[in-house]
Amino acid sequence: MSNFGRIIIGAFAGCFFTLSVHPQSALILRAHAIIDTLTSSGMHGRGYVDSGEWKAAQYISTQYRELSLLEFNKDYFQKFSLDANTFPGTASVTINHQKLFPARDFLIDPVSSGTYGKYKTLAIKNNSADTSDAVVKRLILNLKHKRLKNRVVTFQKEDFTSDQFISLKKNLVGANCLGARGCIEFSNEKLTWDASQKVLPFFYLQVKENQPEQTKVCVKANFENKFLNDYPTQNVIAYVKGTYYSDSFLVFTAHYDHLGEMGHGTYFPGANDNASGIAMLLCLANYFSIQPPRYSVVFMAFSGEESGLVGSHFYVNHPLFPLSKIKFLINLDIVGTGGEGIKVVNATLFEDQFNKLVSLNDSLQFLKVISPRGKAANSDQYFFSEAGVPSFFIYTMGGISAYHDINDRPETLPLTKFEELYNLLIVFAGSF
Repeated sequence: MSNFGRIIIGAFAGCFFTLSVHPQSALILRAHAIIDTLTSSGMHGRGYVDSGEWKAAQYISTQYRELSLLEFNKDYFQKFSLDANTFPGTASVTINHQKLFPARDFLIDPVSSGTYGKYKTLAIKNNSADTSDAVVKRLILNLKHKRLKNRVVTFQKEDFTSDQFISLKKNLVGANCLGARGCIEFSNEKLTWDASQKVLPFFYLQVKENQPEQTKVCVKANFENKFLNDYPTQNVIAYVKGTYYSDSFLVFTAHYDHLGEMGHGTYFPGANDNASGIAMLLCLANYFSIQPPRYSVVFMAFSGEESGLVGSHFYVNHPLFPLSKIKFLINLDIVGTGGEGIKVVNATLFEDQFNKLVSLNDSLQFLKVISPRGKAANSDQYFFSEAGVPSFFIYTMGGISAYHDINDRPETLPLTKFEELYNLLIVFAGSF
């Protein structure tokens, strides 16, 4: 550990009691303001409907500008493009005259095409005790002779094992082997949405209720999809010049995109995922703009994470400075809780750095636990570590369970250990 790191530990040790008794400190108020802005209805869920992600990118750029952060190019934007299947218009589903509410009662699978019509259904029933995949094959085979072009196939997810469900969905969605107009998956599980870069020529709905018992079920569905090919988007990148090693970099990353809208007026706020990460990124940028460390510090806000780590992958293939110049990278994704500590992805790959992080926390007692995890392709650190960049992905544990749903809202995000994690990250950065 450097002398600078020891000095920082001493400073934080002296003020730790003061920090711990001010849960609504200036830092927390700043974080809430950022999260409230990014999750507002005007950001449209930071997706690709109504330029939601572009509005978020402009906001982040303005924050960089106000902090006088430096640019690698003529502005803070690194432009690229991606494909996106979106649902900008009406999203209406009625089953047996019961109107369902978007994102509360049903989800449109992100690969779906739009539809407008009234459909009869055919239920797939699994009454077998056999848990093998052969059951699915028999059910599909028995239905192949039926005329399903303008009908909707339905099934109850809980009637199948997890492996059988994967096989069934692969057949119904991946291959559309029955040639149906659509499919409805009934389930009692939590509704969790996602993003897609492709669209298929039928629709698939997830409905949070039991499959109707009656034989004749009528479905009315009306929703529009709009496939965006080569949609222009951007990463938002800035840096603070180091006081001694200005050509080497510590990097903080977070994705700012989320799932956008599923029909007009139904948007996914994405408070924890990942307005919280952007709030941490901007709070750290504010600190280091005033107190620059020895190494230069880069702040990368990525787009396209929800679509498959697209923005970070693009950056790794088109870096603004040599990747070999990165001393260490920390990706921040879902950092709005922390009552049960933090999880560190790539801890087993970079044991020395992980042990240092744990040692610093043991000295300062910021977080309850720092738990290690291995490599995972689950956020924007992945392609960096695959390219040889030493990196962690940190997320908080405990608190709310909302994820990829309309309940991930700012008013329920506790920021339980936001300030403690912020302080730990500053100390960790100072140890290099």
